[in-house]
Amino acid sequence: MAESTFNILKGPSGCGKSTLLHQIVGMKAAKGAKRILGGESFDRNMLPEWRSKVTIMMQNAPLLTGTVRENLAFPFRLKNSGGRTFHWNKARWLMHETGLDHVKPEQDAKMLSGGERHRLALVRALLWSPTVILADEPLGGLDEAIAQRCLDLLQEYSSRPGKAVLCVLHNFDHLEATGRTFNLP
Repeated sequence: MAESTFNILKGPSGCGKSTLLHQIVGMKAAKGAKRILGGESFDRNMLPEWRSKVTIMMQNAPLLTGTVRENLAFPFRLKNSGGRTFHWNKARWLMHETGLDHVKPEQDAKMLSGGERHRLALVRALLWSPTVILADEPLGGLDEAIAQRCLDLLQEYSSRPGKAVLCVLHNFDHLEATGRTFNLP
């Protein structure tokens, strides 16, 4: 099982932080990369299985066409869901924790603001409960109090046995509470 860790990836703009996350998850080529998790090796043909264990929250927090509920439930309908089940009560609790109480489940997700989209992506990742969450600027567009609560949720998640988070942050005020920091030049 993976070590429970919270990690920060930092470096100047344009140094490749987002590219590295995309390579880890298999969205961009990474020549010679070996994907190993919990002693299990994942070759290029096993990317769907890899991505069910290693999930990325992208910087622009893309959403699917449809409602908020459909966006949260989407990954649970995938073939590689591994028997995971969508729980609306847990989703509602996480929405409360991230300050999304005001968002209705049947609201068109495309109507959400940038900060609301980032929080919805966080809720979806936490519901999915992968082994590793790769979070690319997950606090974008959030005020300080909500950003801190979202960061706390990621840190709490990474403290669970076998869970890890690798988070790209540009606001270095948040860095002091982390386990490890990796610098890209």
